[in-house]
Amino acid sequence: MASHRRALLPLTLLLLLGGVAGTPSAAAPAPIPAAAVTPSSTCNFYSGDEPVKPGKTYNDGRVLEAQCLINTNTSYLPLLTMDGIYGPTTIHAVEVIQQHAGLPSTGIVDHKTWAALRAGVEW
Repeated sequence: MASHRRALLPLTLLLLLGGVAGTPSAAAPAPIPAAAVTPSSTCNFYSGDEPVKPGKTYNDGRVLEAQCLINTNTSYLPLLTMDGIYGPTTIHAVEVIQQHAGLPSTGIVDHKTWAALRAGVEW
């Protein structure tokens, strides 16, 4: 019985200390409050501010950039599928964000909407 306790002691210590040195802990990190999130600079699909309009097709990354910025720099939920399609779901997200940014809700990503997306729109 004493030998079993001695064998369990190192295992217990490992569990209490969070595993072997260099092994990440299994505990999940605490969520980051929305107010602490800083605008993302990781969306690098498009750097311009040319408009994105419903019914148009764009092959230069501007729709992906808008979708990425909406997902990372705004409070809009649910997150958008980053598919590069400026369809009804993305248009609706843009309209909601424009309302929260104090812009006309047109669904067109114009230069003021690009600026708001890049600066971040939280509510």
